[in-house]
Amino acid sequence: MRFRLLGPLEAISADGPVALGGTKQRATLGYLLLNANRVVATSELVEALWESEDVPATARKILHNAIWGLRTILSENMGSGSPGAPELVTKAPGYMLRVDPDDVDLLVFRRWVTAGRAELAAGAARDASRWLRQGLDLWGGPLLADLAESGISWPELDAARRDRLDVLEDLFEAELECGHHHSILGELTMMAEAEPWRERARGQLMLALYRCGRQADALSVYERVRSSLVENLGLEPGHGLRTLQHAILTHDPALSADSGGPRESAGPPGARWAPDRQPALSPLAPSAQGGTSERIPVSALLVGLRLGSLDEVSPGEIETALHTVEDVITRFGGAVVAAIGSLTLALFGAERPGEDDPERAVRAALALRERFSADTQTALRAAVTTGRALVRLSPGPDAGRPSAVGTLLDDGRTMLGRVPDGEVWMSGAARLATTGSVAAKSADDCSDAWQVLGLLGEQAAFRTDREHELGVLNGLLDWARHSSVPHLVTVLGAPGVGKSHLLAEFERSIAVQSPAPVRVLTARAGGGEPLAVAGVILSRYCGVLPRDAVEVARAKLAAAVWRLPMAKAHRAQMYRNLLPLLPSGTSPADPAGRGEILHAWGELLSAAAVLEPLVVVVDDAHRAADAVLDRLESLSDGAGTAPLLTIATARPELLERRPGWGGGKHRASTLTLLPPQTTPPATTLTYRPHPLPHIRRIAV
Repeated sequence: MRFRLLGPLEAISADGPVALGGTKQRATLGYLLLNANRVVATSELVEALWESEDVPATARKILHNAIWGLRTILSENMGSGSPGAPELVTKAPGYMLRVDPDDVDLLVFRRWVTAGRAELAAGAARDASRWLRQGLDLWGGPLLADLAESGISWPELDAARRDRLDVLEDLFEAELECGHHHSILGELTMMAEAEPWRERARGQLMLALYRCGRQADALSVYERVRSSLVENLGLEPGHGLRTLQHAILTHDPALSADSGGPRESAGPPGARWAPDRQPALSPLAPSAQGGTSERIPVSALLVGLRLGSLDEVSPGEIETALHTVEDVITRFGGAVVAAIGSLTLALFGAERPGEDDPERAVRAALALRERFSADTQTALRAAVTTGRALVRLSPGPDAGRPSAVGTLLDDGRTMLGRVPDGEVWMSGAARLATTGSVAAKSADDCSDAWQVLGLLGEQAAFRTDREHELGVLNGLLDWARHSSVPHLVTVLGAPGVGKSHLLAEFERSIAVQSPAPVRVLTARAGGGEPLAVAGVILSRYCGVLPRDAVEVARAKLAAAVWRLPMAKAHRAQMYRNLLPLLPSGTSPADPAGRGEILHAWGELLSAAAVLEPLVVVVDDAHRAADAVLDRLESLSDGAGTAPLLTIATARPELLERRPGWGGGKHRASTLTLLPPQTTPPATTLTYRPHPLPHIRRIAV
């Protein structure tokens, strides 16, 4: 029996693939294979299986059942005592999986890499390339890709990814020594873009470009990596990269290709892995069998499905759902590249790039969300990225699926991991390409990511089960905008009544229906740092991202403050007061210091609303600090004549905590949401007294 870890976990007997059971049982086997022929303590296995969960009281019993299930599978698919048969034995203080190293692709990969590096050190570049290339061909995706998709994040998985990149760099070195700089230029470019901090790969790309007669491009690579290092880390490139740049500038003869005449060898042992090893198509492992490769602009759609518990759902249900996903993607002109576990990757524009590729990818994602929205047992999330990728198409009428590699695919996988169930996100590049057709807002605490709200124009279908309440919020916004009258509205309701959903629909209605731009800044209150809510809203206004360096964040804050219509000296004082709200800042512990910061924060919002209509939304306001609530209440009075609408959603506890919330304010309203009923609920909107005669108490 052979075991494949380089990609989705697989076990293959003489009769074909072997069913391995549920997630916990597969994870148990995967962890034992990572530690093959070594005793793994029971406590270590328990920690690995429940690394990010609360360990249940029955954890050891679940583990014992998984061990029993694996022993049954091994005995049924390979007779006990058969030569070379894997054996799962109990050995204090835990368990050990005895297996022939030649039967585990990860161990074969490591052995071939060791041999390749030895040949490279001995100067046999051609032999080294053969060993390393055959080892890399074993990869069919990330290590234990299906387990990683289910939430497993063992350190071994990230270490394997780094090891693979190291081996790729070794392979490029061998190919360069063989004089194959033309043939690896595409792979080197992709590697350098995907891993911008790996100076060795950047240096190899510079050398390949120079040998291809592209000296200017080689020097441009150096300038880009130097600028990135200096701006983001404050570091200069290493000695090796600087020396290479100098050699290119002086046309050092040592840089010329030397194809030599490396000796031949019989090739790697264990060749039984090679004939039938067809790596699953994935963004990390393009097919090497024929076809043409071209670097072209494409849009990638990644779809994640959650079908209840993967341990309970039947294989037929999973297959039906994946077929549905592929059918919808195909209807919008996309091509499915890979399906690993519950994750589907599709490309738009792989065969013939078009300007509407990003829009079609977003439309497909929205159609899939609509398709699965009625199924309470299924949750869907999707991410769309746009950029250039190295795409390989197989020739002939029986061509298989295309494959692709590129930074946009890695970015898409990372983004998808942050997308909540039921939402569609897209990258900044996709947002720019769909500005005229797709409504979107900045995604929560994610760098350069946008949450898709809906379609614009004739394709915009707008439905909500809170039509009356939504109309009230839109009316208040229109009033604040056209009359330049600030207002505070509190949306009260019990947990689960739909406050957050109403906010989402309100934001979507602004993006889809608003005739003029309106800036919406949203934050959720929590029980942490008292000024965290103000910091999130400030960061959103200034465009500060979590990954921004301190200097970058401060520069964005300065640029935002300097646009405000106020005296220069006052802007400088405001900038200093707002610095503690940045992600890298330290908020003062004393109430007086916090009050000064929040006062400057309120001033900034009031001044910003003069430049463009502003909606400030604080979700779960009942959890906000008192100082923040005080400032929210004062925004409607302190904004003068600016079109500023402040919305606070809260549970009824807010009124228990602050009985006078909004009381006595001229520009304050309370909207109470009642649970849905058979007949339309009597939602009440209460306006506080103020001098404008056309505002009154309204019952909706």
